[in-house]
Formats: sequence, C-alpha cells, structure tokens
Amino acid sequence: MVKMTKDEMIEWFKSAPKGSRHQRMLWAAPKIARLTGATEGGAYQMLLGVLIEAERLPRGSIPGFSMTADE
Repeated sequence: MVKMTKDEMIEWFKSAPKGSRHQRMLWAAPKIARLTGATEGGAYQMLLGVLIEAERLPRGSIPGFSMTADE
C-alpha cells in the first residue's frame, strides 16, 4: 500500500474521462483505493475533501485543475 499526496489524488481526478465532477470522482476513487489500500468509499471521501480544499485556493493555483466538467 502506498501513501498518496493530495496532488497525486488531484492528478487522478484530472486524468478521468470528461464528465461531471461526480462521474470523474467515481472513476478516480477505485484507482486511488487500489493504490492506497483504502475502501472505495474512503477514497471517494478523501478525494472529495482534497477537491474542496483545492477549490478554496485562488483560481489558477493548480494548472489544469477545474471543478467543472466543461472548463
């Protein structure tokens, strides 16, 4: 099992196929869970927390990161 940084979780989210935030999280959570040993639900909750935290940063702080599917 591997520890994953917040940036790595965001990268998994960004690499998900285009869709709603929820769809992208559902795509990324099992992959994060497999790598970290967390449950899929636990990985989803961790990812949600990381995304909420990232959303509070000044716009443009994370290049290529967007909370919406169409940006």
